[in-house]
Amino acid sequence: MQRFSKSALLVAGLILVIIIGFLLAFIFNTDFRALKLNPFKSSKLNILVIGYDSSINGPPRADTILLASIDLKTREVGVLSIPRDTRVSIPGHGVNRINAAHAFGGIDLTVQTLESFLNVPIDYYVETDFDGFARIIDAIGGVELTIKESLHYVDKAGGLYIDLPAGRQKLNGEEALEYVRFREELKGDIGRIERQQKFLKAMVKSLLNPDIIVKLPAIYKETRKAVNTNIPIQDISPFIHLIKDMKMEQFKTVMLPGEPKYINGASYWIADKEKLEILVNNLIRSKEYITNSRYQISILNGNGVPGLANRLASEIEKYGFKIGKVANADNFNYKQTLIKYFDTRDKKIALGIRRLIGGKVVYQGIEEDEEKDNLKIIIGADYFTADQD
Repeated sequence: MQRFSKSALLVAGLILVIIIGFLLAFIFNTDFRALKLNPFKSSKLNILVIGYDSSINGPPRADTILLASIDLKTREVGVLSIPRDTRVSIPGHGVNRINAAHAFGGIDLTVQTLESFLNVPIDYYVETDFDGFARIIDAIGGVELTIKESLHYVDKAGGLYIDLPAGRQKLNGEEALEYVRFREELKGDIGRIERQQKFLKAMVKSLLNPDIIVKLPAIYKETRKAVNTNIPIQDISPFIHLIKDMKMEQFKTVMLPGEPKYINGASYWIADKEKLEILVNNLIRSKEYITNSRYQISILNGNGVPGLANRLASEIEKYGFKIGKVANADNFNYKQTLIKYFDTRDKKIALGIRRLIGGKVVYQGIEEDEEKDNLKIIIGADYFTADQD
């Protein structure tokens, strides 16, 4: 009996050690399973986030579509908002709006369609319906933001009653849902995406608050019930490690570039393919867009070609740079395009712009009129020649 007790105690102890070892490995795990299984080395994790409407009137269509790309080394996060009316080719169903992919084949077909459309891999997905979204926001403890103008809308058929006053306030789950769903007549879906991006930043700010730690069990429990995801449970720990080291200035939201059009009587959002390719390269595949958005550049026309400064401003803006003053230079006799920087730390960015547009990089001490601009571009005759070629 004594020998049996010792053996049982030994086995129990061994099992306990294994359990403790497993828990420690789980808690301190910082590696994402999707990247472990990737034969090509990458530090980018792409996550598709879908919010869909009810299934009362048939299979639910995607109402909110976000692609978040995280650089695990720099902790930078780029979020691409995709209008639900974006015109795409859906495998097996032809050309349609992107939100129809969810109705035709759920999250799997939506992932397949977007991977083909954007030409990027999607590692994980997270989807939830309206009720699930509201419950998650309540578990967080609400989200605080400023509503510029009162939002009022009634759709009795759809069961939607929105009545949100203007001002700074903390939105609970139901109010948050009303805020992100509100669709004004003038801007339509584009205005709603702008509010969704604003809300997303406010929500991230709430999640980065140290006080959120005590709410994590409730958030996790509610999220498990409210969402459908392919994120494995062992990746919860890496996500926690990721969030705790994240900063708001490393977080950037951008809408898919394009314009609204009617085709055969149906309204679509038509992507600007050139701008989209640049955006995907700089925001999703890499993260230069996030870095570039911290820089403001003034552009001056120094060769006299009408409208050239505005054209260059549009080109530079595609890469995420903020545009300051766009005007004529002090004269139109500049032979060479000059890219001026005023802080030695900005030399690398100036050299990057030179690779894009040509010209000469020049360091100049800080002047009074350059206090708000990180760089100044003066367009010379060489830019015009290169543009014509």
